Amino acid sequence: MNRNGIGKPTRIADVIGGHIHPAICVTQSGTLLAVYNEEGGGGKELLLSRSNDGGVTWSSPAPIPAIRNCSIYPGSLATLSDGRILLNWSCYHKTEDRLWRVPQFSISPDEGETWSESRDYPITDHTNYTCMRHAPVEWSTDAWVCPFYDRTVLYDMGADQITSFGDGRNHGMVPIVRTATGTLVSGAPQTVAPVPVGVPGNMVRGLRSTDDGNRWHALNVFPHFGVAGYDLTVLSNGWIALTYIVYGVGVDGEFSYELVISRDDGATWDFDSAIEVHNPGRRIMGRGWPRTVQIDAETLGTLFYDLDQDQPGGPGVFFVRIPLTRLGG
Repeated sequence: MNRNGIGKPTRIADVIGGHIHPAICVTQSGTLLAVYNEEGGGGKELLLSRSNDGGVTWSSPAPIPAIRNCSIYPGSLATLSDGRILLNWSCYHKTEDRLWRVPQFSISPDEGETWSESRDYPITDHTNYTCMRHAPVEWSTDAWVCPFYDRTVLYDMGADQITSFGDGRNHGMVPIVRTATGTLVSGAPQTVAPVPVGVPGNMVRGLRSTDDGNRWHALNVFPHFGVAGYDLTVLSNGWIALTYIVYGVGVDGEFSYELVISRDDGATWDFDSAIEVHNPGRRIMGRGWPRTVQIDAETLGTLFYDLDQDQPGGPGVFFVRIPLTRLGG
């Protein structure tokens, strides 16, 4: 166990390398679904593993059949309010003088057992940054806010139409969550995200809106946002969890994950009580991309990957359970 009494991570699957970038959600029945690439940088399939015991054991990975003829950049998983599962990813495309990515999605009506045919988002001006690593924000039954790297937009699936969201700013490829009160919290590190990431400027270190994204207020509290960013999770008791990466000082790389809580709808964050989720005592290879979900009333869980060749079993995707009691109250 680490210094916070959190046990060692469970290995979900062996992987090879590249953009493994896992995503996770909890279904309405309590099943955990995790998706990931076995080998990134253009893998040909997304693999899905499931756990019916809160992340203690996991099924053998199986490819999601809705994805075909696609060189994959992994995306996100989300459980919609009616129980459907929304899966996002992007397809790499290339010509001699141009690179771009086409974002797609598929929906499962039965907790990941079957999937709809893949659909393209109705975007005509794709760039190499039209991709999304975080779950969309459910806005209505068939509409969600999409934090693509190069634009933040509202997608209406029924009309198959994309419109501007809120004040029209681009938050970047960051988490955005909506609480039970309707408050929005964004992981945006800057006022408007540059694409691609450039010299830091107009730093806000998190944004918060109480009027559907029409006005945003700087939090000035979130830690350094590296390439792999961080994750936001709304909990059933109204708290918000921020999972972030601790970077080396004077040494490039990701070295551990920490988790901190807001108990007042994202207005303030209890960094004095931050807990360490995972620290292998060395660099976490591949950046890890940690993703946190609430398993039940007493437990959270964080999914990540580590490409270190010398760890037991080699590169893998992992899951660690976190007792909510460690977060205080």
